[in-house]
Amino acid sequence: MNNKETILNCALQLFSEKGYEAVSVQELVNMANVTKPTLYYYFGSKEGVYDQLLLKNYSQLDEILAKTCIYEPKPESYFEDIYPVLTQVTISYFIFAREKPLFYRLVLSNLYMPTSSSVYDVMARYHFKQYDKILQLFLQMSKVHPNLADKERHFTWSFLGIINTYIALYLNDTPLSLSEDFAKQLVHQFMHGIYA
Repeated sequence: MNNKETILNCALQLFSEKGYEAVSVQELVNMANVTKPTLYYYFGSKEGVYDQLLLKNYSQLDEILAKTCIYEPKPESYFEDIYPVLTQVTISYFIFAREKPLFYRLVLSNLYMPTSSSVYDVMARYHFKQYDKILQLFLQMSKVHPNLADKERHFTWSFLGIINTYIALYLNDTPLSLSEDFAKQLVHQFMHGIYA
């Protein structure tokens, strides 16, 4: 592994455990066993490390979402219309979180980052790109299902909120499985509310 990858891996561990603001450049280079000039050569600053860390991981999530956020209308069949695409999106998030638990913990902490943070704009650039993919999905659905119109943003927030809540519980050792069956239950509950 080269120095650049080592720095990114160490940054992921430190940022996910302590948060961006609490990690010093010195702590980062000590853990990576490199010098400050090495870090600055590759990334320019601690913010540059954070930016590249988000780019590397969010790019993978964006690729997954680009493949799964495809709505093929079949309004005559519940199990072939909205349900399968939302289930597939949920499964994709679950798999990504299981495979990248440190990064997803960082993602979840970013959700509550104050806008005054020195890296809020960096985070927002990546984070809201995935929100937009889900929003576009609900906008496509509302063209076929007019009862969804004007609520697409609310559905996006609610849907991702539910997914992220269960991922957070999983990452904090709550006894639940981010399985395909659980994804189906989650989507069914989302689509039908408390009466499901």
